Amino acid sequence: MKINYSTAKFVIAGAGETGRSIYNFLAYRGANVLRVVDTRVIPPQWSEIEVIGGQLEYGNFVDADIIVISPGVSIYEPVLQQALSHGKEVIGDVELFAREIRTWNAKVIAITGSNGKTTVTSLTGFLGQQAGIKTLIAGNIGLPVLDALREIEQTHDYPQLIVLELSSFQLETLTSLQPISATVLNISEDHLDRYRDLLEYAYVKANIFNNCQIQVLNQDDPLVQSMRRDNCQQLYFAASAAEYQLSHNADKLLVEDQAIFTTENLQLVGKHNYLNVLASLALLNGAGYSVEHFIPYLAEFAGLEHRMQKVCEHNGVLYIEDSKGTNVGAVIAGVGGINRPIHLILGGDGKGQDFLPLRELVLTKCHSVALIGQDAAQLAEILDGIPNVKSYATLELAVAACVNQAKSGDAVILSPACASWDMFKNYKHRAQVFIDAVHEYCN
Repeated sequence: MKINYSTAKFVIAGAGETGRSIYNFLAYRGANVLRVVDTRVIPPQWSEIEVIGGQLEYGNFVDADIIVISPGVSIYEPVLQQALSHGKEVIGDVELFAREIRTWNAKVIAITGSNGKTTVTSLTGFLGQQAGIKTLIAGNIGLPVLDALREIEQTHDYPQLIVLELSSFQLETLTSLQPISATVLNISEDHLDRYRDLLEYAYVKANIFNNCQIQVLNQDDPLVQSMRRDNCQQLYFAASAAEYQLSHNADKLLVEDQAIFTTENLQLVGKHNYLNVLASLALLNGAGYSVEHFIPYLAEFAGLEHRMQKVCEHNGVLYIEDSKGTNVGAVIAGVGGINRPIHLILGGDGKGQDFLPLRELVLTKCHSVALIGQDAAQLAEILDGIPNVKSYATLELAVAACVNQAKSGDAVILSPACASWDMFKNYKHRAQVFIDAVHEYCN
């Protein structure tokens, strides 16, 4: 539904980066923004408009026609459900964006999933750009969609292709997006502090397929498989037996049983990343582009900084830095995709996570584990009884222990499953310490 910005009255919920982008867009449209509310007791204050902090109260929404919420504000908040019951619209920034771009002559690719969505979004956008397609990459990946929209309208430099990374939070309020191709890459436990259970989380993720033409589905994921819709076409990617699949030993990418690329020529490492490449190619193909256009650029994509990045290979040992692997699910997805004996560095601030799923990963994939940081003892308890699991006072000592045990054909990986604040300034600082220590031994 088209919004009449000259008559509608708005309230913004959330005073962070997305809330700021929403306000700037509404001001650009000349809209009447009554106020901004934020759940923080002491919210950031803006010079342009009143920001009210604390518990959300219906009184702050009663005079609004449209409530625009940031992803950090759940649509399940009782006062927002009350607003909906009183006929008010509750939407997010991506829904605003979706309504505005309907007049653009641009194809939209939409991407979500528990793991890998940022890699697939970045790769899909990169391939589009390298192939000469004017491409916008935005959404949960960093560039707020409404900031992008304002810049495009002001410069009249309209994209041919829009690649959007969407979180489950953004999908809660999204009804108008019309992607030509869309994917849910996978579903694993995440955000269960916001959703009642895994099925509700998956249900919200499936909103990405509303109004879409081509579904790109992970054939290996039962929950994703259950999202198949009869009114859409489907393309499938998987480790095997799919239109987009890996060869038996994962050394080649196959499309319709034809080998198109050798995986060792990718800068991305790990089976999970090879599947991400297949998903990206399927999305582009679903959007009407020939896969052949993108093959020359696959080897150029360096991946995401600090996410399963190859540091070097020395004496047959592969060194991988995954400092952004700050939760258990990310470590299982990343490390689990490496087909080498692994020497793994774990630890830091676990943020109250359940580390138990790491035990099976260590048992099946790891020849040694070096533990660091404030939750090393908790990890040691989970891994009790497994050989070659030891704690170290510093990351440098952990690297040295892994180097000494690694043999040609092995991999040494920093994938801590924890935040970095206990020992480092941030995850980038942790990454640099690891890289420096690796180079000290490899030079």
